Amino acid sequence: MARGGTRIPCEIPITLTSLDPRDPFSEPCKIILANLGGCAARSPRPVQTGTVVHLNGLPTRSEVAARVVHCISLGEYEKLWLLALALNESGNVWGIEPVPEDWGQD
Repeated sequence: MARGGTRIPCEIPITLTSLDPRDPFSEPCKIILANLGGCAARSPRPVQTGTVVHLNGLPTRSEVAARVVHCISLGEYEKLWLLALALNESGNVWGIEPVPEDWGQD
């Protein structure tokens, strides 16, 4: 599938770290939706589209690189943003088991 297969709801706490020297940060975030190509994460701060980030503390690896493809405010009183992240290398870095049928990696 073009979008990385079925999206799985989840709650995976991570640390999101910016690799952009103009906007360095490291913030706790929560992955709330995941597939092979990327994820949706709740963030306590907005992040510029195109920013390269590292996801630290995932169940299967210590660090995974991704790029921010969307950043949406969840409301002016929420103080949370929804980030759409595209993984640099697709895969089940989330440790989700059993995997959906369309996640088959032959």
